[in-house]
Amino acid sequence: MSKRKRKPSRPRPAAGARPSPLTLVPGPSGPGPDEHANTDSDPDPAGSPGANAYEIRMLIGLIATGGLDEHLPAIQAAIGERHRHRQRAKSNQAAAQIEIGDRVRLGHDIRPLYLHGATGTVTGWAGQSAVIQLDEPTGRFTTGQIRCPPLGLQPLPE
Repeated sequence: MSKRKRKPSRPRPAAGARPSPLTLVPGPSGPGPDEHANTDSDPDPAGSPGANAYEIRMLIGLIATGGLDEHLPAIQAAIGERHRHRQRAKSNQAAAQIEIGDRVRLGHDIRPLYLHGATGTVTGWAGQSAVIQLDEPTGRFTTGQIRCPPLGLQPLPE
């Protein structure tokens, strides 16, 4: 019996009918914004976590159902720029914690793989990368000197 025959069939919406954006996104553990006991004109103030979660669910639902298809390039560019900004900030924070002369271990994000766990000393900086003098030259790094991004380094206790 094929996999298709074994899988239980899901009910399908009528032809041309679009599912609600919120049916595609799991709901929060608490009540939705319309279910609050608050009787004010604004049931969920904009600064509260419930409103933020609801807005995120709505946005994800609209994207998933194609409601924002004409805006996808702008959304993608904004997300990409934000991701690059956060990575740059993490890298700058990691670089600020490393000084020349520090002992470091190469993490599991470093390539080639045979460098994982290698130890060395920071001897300088080359742009955004730390220059490391390995304790034991390995592989194609016959001089033992390599350049690594600061996010791939783990400071060793002295």
